[in-house]
Amino acid sequence: MKKNQTKIKLTIFDHATLSKANKARASLLILVLLSLFPTHFLFATESLCKFQPASIINKDTFSTDEKTHLQSDKAELSEENISRFSGNVVIQQQDKRIETDEAEYTKQTEQIEAKGNVRFITPDIQVKSEAASFNLKSDKAVLKKTEYQSLTSRARGNAEKIEVKNSNVTELSHATYTTCDPNNSDWLLSASNLTLNNETHQGHASHVVLRFKDVPFFYFPYLRFPLTEDRLSGFLFPTFGNSDQHGTEFKVPYYWNIHPQLDATITPWYMSKRGTLLNTEFRYLTENNNGTLVAEYLNNDKIVNANRERLYWKHESKPGLGWQAKAEYNYVADNNHLVDFSNDLNSTSSTYLTRTGDVTYNTPNWLLNIKAEDHQILILSGLDPYKRMPKITFNSRHAIINNSLNYTLQSEAVRFAHKDNNKVIGERIHLKPGISYPLRSAAGFFEPKLSVQYTSYNLEQPSGETELSRTIPTFSLNSGLFFERDSQFFNTSYIQTLEPQLFYVYTPYKDQSAFPVFDTSIYEFNVNQPFTDYRFNGIDRIGDDDRLTAALATRFINQENGLEVFMARIGQIYYFTDRKVQLPSSPVNTASRSNIIAEVKTQFNAYGKWNLSSQVEWNTVLKETVFSSSKLGYQYNNFNLNLAYRYQQNQLDTREVTLDWKINPRWQLNAKHLYDIKDDHVIENLFGINYGSCCWGLKLSSKERYLSNTQTDRGIFLELILKGLGGFGIRQ
Repeated sequence: MKKNQTKIKLTIFDHATLSKANKARASLLILVLLSLFPTHFLFATESLCKFQPASIINKDTFSTDEKTHLQSDKAELSEENISRFSGNVVIQQQDKRIETDEAEYTKQTEQIEAKGNVRFITPDIQVKSEAASFNLKSDKAVLKKTEYQSLTSRARGNAEKIEVKNSNVTELSHATYTTCDPNNSDWLLSASNLTLNNETHQGHASHVVLRFKDVPFFYFPYLRFPLTEDRLSGFLFPTFGNSDQHGTEFKVPYYWNIHPQLDATITPWYMSKRGTLLNTEFRYLTENNNGTLVAEYLNNDKIVNANRERLYWKHESKPGLGWQAKAEYNYVADNNHLVDFSNDLNSTSSTYLTRTGDVTYNTPNWLLNIKAEDHQILILSGLDPYKRMPKITFNSRHAIINNSLNYTLQSEAVRFAHKDNNKVIGERIHLKPGISYPLRSAAGFFEPKLSVQYTSYNLEQPSGETELSRTIPTFSLNSGLFFERDSQFFNTSYIQTLEPQLFYVYTPYKDQSAFPVFDTSIYEFNVNQPFTDYRFNGIDRIGDDDRLTAALATRFINQENGLEVFMARIGQIYYFTDRKVQLPSSPVNTASRSNIIAEVKTQFNAYGKWNLSSQVEWNTVLKETVFSSSKLGYQYNNFNLNLAYRYQQNQLDTREVTLDWKINPRWQLNAKHLYDIKDDHVIENLFGINYGSCCWGLKLSSKERYLSNTQTDRGIFLELILKGLGGFGIRQ
């Protein structure tokens, strides 16, 4: 027997053999340790964690060549082809490294026995073991009393034994998983036995227990999970709680991986006061298509003594070459379905549901759209839209070129239908060619524009068929100047601008009282409406106009950073003739002036970031506010506060407060208050306080939502978040 001492470095394994074995061990161990309950959690509270996994390795951990190196303090090479190494043994090949106190290699069987502080390292993971054996010929391995640490996330844990059966199958006994700092396992997941199959990409675990602060609170007798990002059928985490509307609630979602491009989530929702609602969501995705289909059914709701049903479908298709198709379908069996079973405030306040389907063809200069649209009325608010079956539009989309002639074309053909047989229905064809010559420079702009609108109706009325048509031109001239000067306030240099603007529109009068109103309404008056060519939103009415808008704006721009710190503008319309064309039942408008509209925006930094925006509409005749909207925002470090007020005469009067405050890395506070001053009730109240540590978080929130004069939805929600695993919640 020969002895060699002091830092022996040998290349004893060929690259192909060790690479295969190490690759098998590395991939399977990573799957074992990281795929037990795979997530893709981004640690926003990384600063809360003392231990950083990446600090385990350094630039000298791995080699850069393709050879396999062995290093030890001592080596014994026997005649029986058994080699023994001891003292700081290192087996290293590219990005794989094995460290141990002692190692024994049998050349005939290609067996490695390592014991004493065994450490296996790759760029993704580190595994520590008391003893390990590897067979390079059969790709088998056994590691005893192991500890692992991911180097790409915070996942870590241990296992009593890890046995690699072959390159595809690995078995673990008494394995654990957590993302907490070492020696601080606030939460821990453990499994009695665990089998991972790299060929089927599935894992199986038995007797799974989840503990928080050493207290077990979830037990799964059997669990199946994916080892890759491939989806896998199975039950998702349940939710449970209690509410005034539903009583005791319990949801158990089941995920069904039907096909790589098709899946479904089936959720039975038990409510002690109503029954069991079945919610099913199908999703599909192909190269050019995607969509979602949702169906809900509750047999014989105990509260209303009726079946509850809902169907929703949304589809998008992009076959290419400029084509695009969309479809959306909504149906509920009763008008209160969304109020009773949806948590979305916008959904519960909807007055109707839209059903649409359209096909679009885009080119650089033209746009073709074919659309069909229908509605389901939920709330009888006087709004009962027409069906458009179909609506075809063909519009130009040429880029506007300054100091040159520009031509435009807008056209449409629509078939209007209605469920009320007493309503007038029929077809409408509309053409609107236009020409403009915008002149622009640094000093100002001058934009004359002329358009002609031709509209033809083929109507079916209770009294018989009628054909109507009209041709109406419109001329507009938009002009403005830019003045600027240097200003200085509080030792800061600004550019101050003064921007007067005049906008003139002329459209001759044509009697349109015999024309129907299918989809036309009056434009809402706001800061931008005085600069539009038309008074009506829609083409059933083309308003007669002879008006001039006068506006003045000023801005202050910081010369150092280009930030606009202040902007104010005010405008008013002057009418030279009465507006005779109106919607049915609306009188002729004889006012010579419009209300005054004004807007102010400012942002500045003083003990934090402030921003203020406000709009107001003032009736100069009655000397009263018609509309106002104001919002004040303040931000300082991690503190965000917004105050808002909105008023619309005889319709709306609300205030809103929102707060988002990250008190420190662990605590965060958020709140929202929306109140209806006019009707004296809360619209929505939200309050939440969050606590986050290195590996877990806790959310406590309360919610109050106005549904109707007799219904208010209130709830309290408590959620425990185990970072790197998931969340569990209770709602009351």
